[in-house]
Amino acid sequence: MLWTNNFSLPNRVIRVITGKYKDQRPELNRLSITDLIDNPLPRILFINHWDEIVRDYSDLITMVQGIALHSRYEMCAGDDEDTEHKFEDVIDGIIIVGKADSYFGDTLLEVKQTGVYGPKYRLDKWTKQMNCYAWQRHMRGEEVNELLVDVWYRDWKQGNVGWRDYPPIPYEYISLDLWDFEKQNDYIYNQVAKHLAHPIYDMPQEYDKPCSDVQRGIRWEIYKGKNKTPTKVENTFDEATKWCQQQSYKFDIRKSEPVFCKRFCKSRSICPFSGVKQKEI
Repeated sequence: MLWTNNFSLPNRVIRVITGKYKDQRPELNRLSITDLIDNPLPRILFINHWDEIVRDYSDLITMVQGIALHSRYEMCAGDDEDTEHKFEDVIDGIIIVGKADSYFGDTLLEVKQTGVYGPKYRLDKWTKQMNCYAWQRHMRGEEVNELLVDVWYRDWKQGNVGWRDYPPIPYEYISLDLWDFEKQNDYIYNQVAKHLAHPIYDMPQEYDKPCSDVQRGIRWEIYKGKNKTPTKVENTFDEATKWCQQQSYKFDIRKSEPVFCKRFCKSRSICPFSGVKQKEI
């Protein structure tokens, strides 16, 4: 992997950024829960093209902020909390690795630091992630009856309070849907099969289609007149069209750029579908 410093970060900041980062090639037969619920393409590209991947130190700034928050939670945990406990389970030769932030009573807790509107786009992913953690606890005879997420908003502004559904403080907790064990089990096995069945798993050069629009961060933005800010954003064109049909004004529907591909995907420097050039990394 190659590293750049496009924003001229000082050495003291780079030391902080890289202090907790393990710069080593992941193993193909080990899947973290976060990788398990994602599309296989970014991860397998990341592994197979390890020596060609280009990343910038600035990519890790928010990760360091998240580590600091998680460390605080772990430091201040109650005596009844089991924090950062890693579990490994083997399914069809693949090692599934999961580590929920906290478990107490019959509750699993995950800590997230994100933008104010992050939950709108991430609740589905968080629900899948947390149900996988619950499955691991169930496999060890531990009961889980509640899934909670503590959400900390890093871009919250006092001046925006009172506007639409803006949160009153830079924090909230969200309760997620808990699936039954059968649904959790089916989902995990299906995801493992999905990763193993992807052509690129055995043939690194064979990738003929990108991740889904949702996974790529593509949204359908609804604009009114000449407004530069969308009135509403939907995940699919059908959802956007349905909303527009219910309004009395005429709206313009536009497809957004693949935000995740271009800004956040760790394989974007070499993925043929990201639309990112090396100099942009």
